[in-house]
Amino acid sequence: MPTAILMEHVLPAGVIGPDETILDIRAYLVSHHTGLTLVDTGMASGGHALDQALANAGAAWTDVSEVVITHAHPDHTGALGHVRTSAPHAQVFAHPAEGLDDTQPFLDGQTVGGLRAFATPGHTAGHLCLLDEGTGAVLLGDCLMVLDGRLVRAFEQFTVDAAQAERSLHRLRGLRGARMLFSHGPEITEPWDELDVLLDNTKG
Repeated sequence: MPTAILMEHVLPAGVIGPDETILDIRAYLVSHHTGLTLVDTGMASGGHALDQALANAGAAWTDVSEVVITHAHPDHTGALGHVRTSAPHAQVFAHPAEGLDDTQPFLDGQTVGGLRAFATPGHTAGHLCLLDEGTGAVLLGDCLMVLDGRLVRAFEQFTVDAAQAERSLHRLRGLRGARMLFSHGPEITEPWDELDVLLDNTKG
């Protein structure tokens, strides 16, 4: 099962609400038969949480064979420079529409390090969810979030195409039954039922 790397980042007042907000950020380590895949990097450029997570797992940067980026927002790529320095042998994968330099293209249906790309554009042009083929868990990036224990859509002000993002959520239903792992927020007990409610209650 993918291992969550828990991080927090303080967002100033006015970014997502009138008050200062602590944003829960999660990267993931996914073990496979030839090494470890790191999914996203968090926001802090120093990457200390990533270093500590590897140490806690009894691993090192030399064990990281791939890095997969769900999308190019800074809370998912902030420590990418640190990762490249610490694991120079690891290939970095992202959808080309994300515009990240020095990455390998990762397209819908392709598999890297046991993770299959599942295209969910809308939040960004090349946003990817990732299906862990070993466990059946789906890493959602910012396709969905959990705030105050509830399943919610990604923040509207950071979503480039809300209509496309909604179509991606409907496509996501095709993975029903998979365990949902979020980049923002903890797991919830009935995520697919909550997704049904979220989509079925949408007007229009």
